Amino acid sequence: MGVNLHQKLSDQRSKNETSAHLNVLDGFKTLLDAPSDGARILENLFESTGDLESLNFDALETERIYHISDIKKLCVDYRLRFLDSKHFNGTFPAEALDAVKDFEAAQGREIKGFKMIAPAGMFKLAEKDKDPLLFVPMGGGYHYLLAKWGNDLHPLRKALVYPFRDFESLMKTVFGFCLAVALLFPESLIRGPKDTGTILHLRVIFFFWMVFSTGAMTALYGFSRMKNFNANLWKSNYLD
Repeated sequence: MGVNLHQKLSDQRSKNETSAHLNVLDGFKTLLDAPSDGARILENLFESTGDLESLNFDALETERIYHISDIKKLCVDYRLRFLDSKHFNGTFPAEALDAVKDFEAAQGREIKGFKMIAPAGMFKLAEKDKDPLLFVPMGGGYHYLLAKWGNDLHPLRKALVYPFRDFESLMKTVFGFCLAVALLFPESLIRGPKDTGTILHLRVIFFFWMVFSTGAMTALYGFSRMKNFNANLWKSNYLD
């Protein structure tokens, strides 16, 4: 079963949410304008620079409002990007356009500011199966979730990209891997015919050798493939 990004984001918000997160919404008011058709909505989506929108708070569903800290946590955990919708290289399905239409009708105005959460590939390679999320920026670090579509992320994605969250996560992974190998490696392969030390002493030596060799391979291969940490990429408009 895949990972539902909408549910994960909601879980993250419930952990960090305080009354201050909701009180800030009292300041959001709106100017009414006419709703628009699907073609104009598509044009706005593909040209949006993520400008802030002055929204009518009375027409919003509070469970769809997320703070930037929750969005960042989700992006870092799953190695995702949070970018203006103009960078999106995929397609917007009818359900996304309908969500924007309904939102504009409820707000009584045209909406031009859109941002998206999706894997980097969806902003370059148009992968259509990775559960993107469409937001409207509200200001004050808050964003309103309009729609999600596509399939859920693979449930192992979070674990697979964990080493690349940040430098600390990478070091934890290297040390954890080396410790597991050092502890589980057969004694017959560690001890040579002339070794007289205890097995614990030999495993400690083997552990530090593993740290040195694995660290070197990680620096050479890992950084050349992944190039940067999730914490630095989640709002980047550039390649890894």
